Amino acid sequence: MLTGLVVTVGISRADIVGTTNREIQAAADRVAARGGGEVRLGAGVYTMEDSLHLRSKVRIVGQGEKTVLRKCPSVSSPLSADLGYGHFDVSLAEPDRFRVGMGVHIQDDRSGGFYGTVATLTWRDGDRFGISRMLNHDYGRHANAIVQSVFPIISGYRLKDAAVKNLTVDGNKDASAYLNGCRGGGVFLLQAHNVKLNRLRVRNDNGDGISFQQCRSTHIENCLLEENAGLGLHPGSGSVGAVMRGNTCRNNGSDGIFYCLRVSYSLCENNTIESNGGYGISIGGRDTDHLIRKNTIRGNGKAGVYFREGDLAMGGSRNQIEANIIEGNCQKEGDAEIQIDGESRDIHILRNIITPGTRGTTASAVLVGPKCERVVIFGNEVKGDHVTAINNKAPDGAVTTTAPDKPLAVGPTKAPNEAAAHLGNE
Repeated sequence: MLTGLVVTVGISRADIVGTTNREIQAAADRVAARGGGEVRLGAGVYTMEDSLHLRSKVRIVGQGEKTVLRKCPSVSSPLSADLGYGHFDVSLAEPDRFRVGMGVHIQDDRSGGFYGTVATLTWRDGDRFGISRMLNHDYGRHANAIVQSVFPIISGYRLKDAAVKNLTVDGNKDASAYLNGCRGGGVFLLQAHNVKLNRLRVRNDNGDGISFQQCRSTHIENCLLEENAGLGLHPGSGSVGAVMRGNTCRNNGSDGIFYCLRVSYSLCENNTIESNGGYGISIGGRDTDHLIRKNTIRGNGKAGVYFREGDLAMGGSRNQIEANIIEGNCQKEGDAEIQIDGESRDIHILRNIITPGTRGTTASAVLVGPKCERVVIFGNEVKGDHVTAINNKAPDGAVTTTAPDKPLAVGPTKAPNEAAAHLGNE
């Protein structure tokens, strides 16, 4: 539990009076400078021209739906000069649309994913602005380089032991540029460890709801991720030991939960994942050792649980899908509630209640692809007429329908000491 200095922010009768990101950031920085503590946000709509940048040992607490962090509308400009990797400034063709203190995203046609740059404008000299982080890539006018005022509303970079609780994040989707989940979301964490997010409502972002990349021991509990353009939850890029419990992911444009690259040893428990445009839960890209249990996964556009294509090195292996309610998915495409593709190994599907939807003329509870091995399907209850319980396209012996000899060693409590070695020693 975080203790220490307490600073209040609000419309009136607060230690810091105001309703923009500047006042919230000033409070967070003050608390951090004193070694940690809590920032308490009063009721109101706070206008965000840049992220609230989290600090180590600082907890941000709002008043639920009464405390709203709302993103400003985006502005944009092409470059007036080409930009080089490692530099700390940008040159804008329309500089007067921007001002110091704004958060921006810089990209061109060659800079997808992590190669975009998210930073804060720190000074101005004519058409040039300083930025708080170095450029991650070369950006050229010939490649349609653009600078846009888009950023995560809450972000945490290279920190430990922070928390955000009990507030609403509004991405102002219709007036905001898109920002991919490798660089943003309503809440975005990068190399931020032991961060706790509790009772947040993240809505209406033109990107993902919550994205966390290269993180250890992220806890996301009792949050509502809804009506975001991208993914609901995006654990990614080698994150280890996450706990995602008691959340609702609904009506997001893509998947409810998307396990990205090399995510391992998570617990995904007691979540409701419904009516998302893509898969309920998508696993692949070397995502291993997850315990996914007691969730309700229903009414999503594609399969309720999907193991993506990948070879033996990159398959989503050693994952346990247990005691979930999985029903009425494949609203847009597909005909299996759980679909396992790629060279997936050691998948245990145990004691789920599975009710395929009726969109197509055929439906399967579980579809096992032709390259899978060591799949255990046991104790599931399959409901519905004209439903195939197991549509097995794998070789003989690849699927077992008896109880496993021993449980998989999955989830955060089973992570070995070296599980996060790829993230360094911080």
